[in-house]
Amino acid sequence: MRQSSELLGLRDTIEYIRHHQKEFRLFNVDQSDAIHEELGTFFQTQNVRITADRTASGKPTEIGVLSDATGVLAVVDVSTLRDLLEDVPTGAGDLGIADEEYERVLRHLKETTFTSRDTEQLLYASREIEDRARRVGRGSIHTGFQRCSVIAEQRSIYADLARRGVSVHAYGVPDATPPDLGFGQVHAVSTDEVAETWFAVFDGGGNDTQKTALLAHERDEDAFYGVLTYDPGFVDHILEYLNRSFDSPSDDVLSGP
Repeated sequence: MRQSSELLGLRDTIEYIRHHQKEFRLFNVDQSDAIHEELGTFFQTQNVRITADRTASGKPTEIGVLSDATGVLAVVDVSTLRDLLEDVPTGAGDLGIADEEYERVLRHLKETTFTSRDTEQLLYASREIEDRARRVGRGSIHTGFQRCSVIAEQRSIYADLARRGVSVHAYGVPDATPPDLGFGQVHAVSTDEVAETWFAVFDGGGNDTQKTALLAHERDEDAFYGVLTYDPGFVDHILEYLNRSFDSPSDDVLSGP
């Protein structure tokens, strides 16, 4: 990500992640092998391009090299990739992938882009992040459901997280009286950015592997485009932006005892 002095806004962060493409190059795989197409389908929502190459010597055989603009991220046997395709389910409704057995590959592919007209899908992804914060039981979670009236519908969930020791920050345009979240804070913010963006960001409670962020921008009525990322650097960037932009004396911040 860029330096903190050049923080991107929420919408620009979505676009930055979307263009942060990686490449998976398969070397010396039999031309009749369909794994190239299968991996393309499996990683269709991740920012990764699948290519196939042959070296002059024909060696090494059946090796996959994952890289980005900074260099090589992982080298893996194609047989491991075949096992991955068999063992880890994916589908059109998924917003992400995670499996500890293949962590050395998947940890570099932790950004998912999506377009959705189904707010239930976004709510499901938000629930996953809330559940992660609940399990960890510490750290902070920042959520934006566009309007305070929508935050009110989620009041019991976030009041419970705050009671469990998670620092809760909820953001929304004040279209209604901000709800009481107990020890949690409501940031009533009258900006287009908050009105047009759905987000849920968990700082991991001191554990980088638990950091998660969902960012979705409403392009049309009930039509969202966004990203789900487990990359600690991206999560930290989003949190710094939120803290700088909205956790200030100019916000209408309401909190419990």
